[in-house]
Amino acid sequence: MKKTYLSKSRFTAGLQCPKRLYLTVHPPEMPEEEDGGDSLPILNGYAVGDMACKLYPGVMVEYDQGLSAAIKETIRLVADEQVQRIHEATFSFDNVLVRVDLLERTDAGWILTEVKAATSVKDYYLNDAAIQTWVLQGRGLKLAAVRLMHVNNQFVYQGDGQYDGLLHAEDISEIVYARLDSIGAQKDTFIEMLAGDMPDIEMGEQCYSPFECEFCAFCQPDDLPEYPLNALPRMHAPRREALQASGYEDIRDIPDGVLQNPNHQRVWRATCAGEEEVDATELAELRKWGWPRFFLDFETIGLAVPRWKGVRPYAQVPFQWSCHIHHENGRMEHVEFLDVSGDDPRRACAEGLVKHIGKDGILIAYNAGFEKRVIRELAAMYPDLTDALLEMNERFVDLLPITRNAYYHPSQKGSWSIKAVLPALVPELNYADLDGVQNGGDAQLAWMQAASADPQHRKEIADHLLAYCKLDTLAMVKIVDALLERNEHV
Repeated sequence: MKKTYLSKSRFTAGLQCPKRLYLTVHPPEMPEEEDGGDSLPILNGYAVGDMACKLYPGVMVEYDQGLSAAIKETIRLVADEQVQRIHEATFSFDNVLVRVDLLERTDAGWILTEVKAATSVKDYYLNDAAIQTWVLQGRGLKLAAVRLMHVNNQFVYQGDGQYDGLLHAEDISEIVYARLDSIGAQKDTFIEMLAGDMPDIEMGEQCYSPFECEFCAFCQPDDLPEYPLNALPRMHAPRREALQASGYEDIRDIPDGVLQNPNHQRVWRATCAGEEEVDATELAELRKWGWPRFFLDFETIGLAVPRWKGVRPYAQVPFQWSCHIHHENGRMEHVEFLDVSGDDPRRACAEGLVKHIGKDGILIAYNAGFEKRVIRELAAMYPDLTDALLEMNERFVDLLPITRNAYYHPSQKGSWSIKAVLPALVPELNYADLDGVQNGGDAQLAWMQAASADPQHRKEIADHLLAYCKLDTLAMVKIVDALLERNEHV
């Protein structure tokens, strides 16, 4: 019988859900999905890992010759007292295989450091470190400490190429050691489970915490309700579970009078009726808006390792904006800004706003707090533009709460994101029709790709970004028009 090995990632998958581990080891047949490449969180993780290697230089264990060679190389490096730090040290013990981000030699023993791109210690990181600790102790290594190294979100890059202070290490030894006793038994349980049939585990909260499982589509039953209970917005899990225990799976199954939350009642009414629900009183606010109307949307990039002076890790730096300008006579203009060169985009971004956003009229955004924060941070960065930028913030109105209070269509399934509202109100516009960039995550990843691309590929990516951001602001224009039209017929 072939021996089953558990990597750290497989072990933690099993801790989230044994069925996830089983399907990882015994992959089911599933429809092939287009590979979108690395996500921004993954790229940020790579960048933090690279920075840890630069700030704590040592010997890297390479994997081009396979894992067996990496294990042998690690044994050699551990035995060589001249080697003080090892990156990606590889160990195997009792069917568990781990790769350690950073292993440091001290007089008191080895320090095991797990490196993460997050800005704090999270509970599930402790399991990662505990599994590695269990393996290293099993191999006979004496550990002086176990640490979790993460990004220091108070670090401000000075633009000088110096990143000392970007990473902060916390000693988690005591918490990790307290978890070691359970790992051996848990490993035996996993190995036994993998040798048998797939465990029968129903979908639940574990499917999405701490990460969404990649096998959700496989585990979902064929007879999913058209309007599941999770489409009731902001319903706490115990309340939803109580409704399910009463036999309700579809929102339309719930009898009148059971739901007490006014928003849940509204969603229930519209879903049962199969048609939109409009509140004319809430829409009256739209007719009070002045002219011209500047519909504004930003796209930003949040890098774990800052590139530009004065930027903190994960600070949202604007690299693009779109603005549709609607005049009282019906005339429409569109202006935009985009910088995917990789250079600092902030000054040109701010100057473009000052140039194109007039001093009269109102600014409209969907969830305007984000746009206001971006402008406020630009204003703090450039004193000569401060007054003009902060004046814009005084004229913002937020389309999101108005839409949330005034309108609901069953197709939204509990969401008032612009991507849920737009197809309900304006079906001829659809983000799915866009090429390359269809959401904010795509936009951030596109910026990363464009910043290092050749000129031809960069232009192609830029065109996709321009089309996406333009649709964001056109969508707001059309949503307002559609809401006003419905207001006339209520």
